[in-house]
Amino acid sequence: MKNHVSLALKLFTLLISSLIFSAHADENTSEVTQSYSHEYLKQLFNSFRRQQAYAYASQFLGELEGNPEFDYIYGVAAIDTGHASKGVFALERVVLAFPSDHVSRLELARGYFILEEYPRAREEFETVLRISPPQQVKDTAMGYIDQISLREARYKTISSGFIEIAMGTDSNVNSGPENTDLLIVNLAPDSLGQDDVFTDFAAAWQITSPLSPGWLINSAITGAFRFNQELDEFNTATGTLQLGVARIFKHSRYKAGLIYQQFNLDGNDYRTLSGVNLEWNYSLNQKSRLISILQYARLDYATFAINNSNLITLSMGYNYAFNGPLSPLLFTSVNYSAESARETSQDARANTEREILGARAGTVLTLSSNLALQLSASYQNSQYAAAQTFGGFNNAIRDDAYTTADINLLWVFTRGWRLDTKFSYLDNRSNVEIYNYSRTMLSLSLNHSF
Repeated sequence: MKNHVSLALKLFTLLISSLIFSAHADENTSEVTQSYSHEYLKQLFNSFRRQQAYAYASQFLGELEGNPEFDYIYGVAAIDTGHASKGVFALERVVLAFPSDHVSRLELARGYFILEEYPRAREEFETVLRISPPQQVKDTAMGYIDQISLREARYKTISSGFIEIAMGTDSNVNSGPENTDLLIVNLAPDSLGQDDVFTDFAAAWQITSPLSPGWLINSAITGAFRFNQELDEFNTATGTLQLGVARIFKHSRYKAGLIYQQFNLDGNDYRTLSGVNLEWNYSLNQKSRLISILQYARLDYATFAINNSNLITLSMGYNYAFNGPLSPLLFTSVNYSAESARETSQDARANTEREILGARAGTVLTLSSNLALQLSASYQNSQYAAAQTFGGFNNAIRDDAYTTADINLLWVFTRGWRLDTKFSYLDNRSNVEIYNYSRTMLSLSLNHSF
């Protein structure tokens, strides 16, 4: 009997303790939930402070998951900050509750895309299109579907290409000097800078096919032609063939390729290029990427044998996609090249053999779902190996600084069609003044991709 009383007392004590603990836990949960501010979370989210929004929402996930508005903000912030799996789980709850919510479904599809679950991503994007969403949402979905088609090259053979026509003006077609008063040598009039109107045609086609899991082979052919209205002796044609193989891992892509290029001037052979390219592309996370490229090229000139050379280039780049207004994409690169003349004459070393240091930076700003602005600038310094041997430039070792600036407005007015408005400025400053020139180009181009 005493044992039964003792056991009853223990059970009663355990029950009271449990009730007290449960009440205390409910009180703490209530306090936590009460400390949550949905307006503050929305403020963080709408001001594109997604990292802070994700960190704040994560504190209340256990209490608030299942609330569609909370799940949407938490899910998108998670995807935007590199936690795509968590974001997908939250957005799946929203879409389950509101199947016709095209915005949430679009973000869910984007999460699947980042996780490389391409069949599920395509299915969700196509579901979005069937809901008849606003044009901006439709354009975004179509853009992702196009990217999925490209990435499906890992599993099946695909081909793609483009054709383009452009018209524009060129202030210095032949890259000639302009200020003749400063020259210490006399040049023929047609050696000076000349302006003209041009028409460009370009086209490319490539095919990519899987060899085995993680291995791809690709080939491409490209042609580009420029026709000047008056100065047709400076008309150019460029044809390029490429063949490569790629090895793909989760975060890395290795590629090796062969290239052959023929460049014609005024309908005549001018230069051929043949070479090898090695590339390593590494994804740090879903927003940033490192790119390293090593290239070897052999350049052969049909007429100017002193320009024949071997060129080795090492380039390293970094890209980063920011959150926030305009969704800026930053791209940067630095490069070093060594060009060695195959002839050993003084003229070859003075005008061909050189070391090149360069850098490039730019950004792409998304103005709307179908309008983007690209800004870029580059700098390149070339130091030649020997002194000049002509005119009044004896003993001057050529040192050039070449800069460029580009502004390009890209308008995708319908699927597969793009209109580009581009302004370019080029400037070369040299201690050998006949190589000083500047050049501006303005063009309007129509591009169709398929």
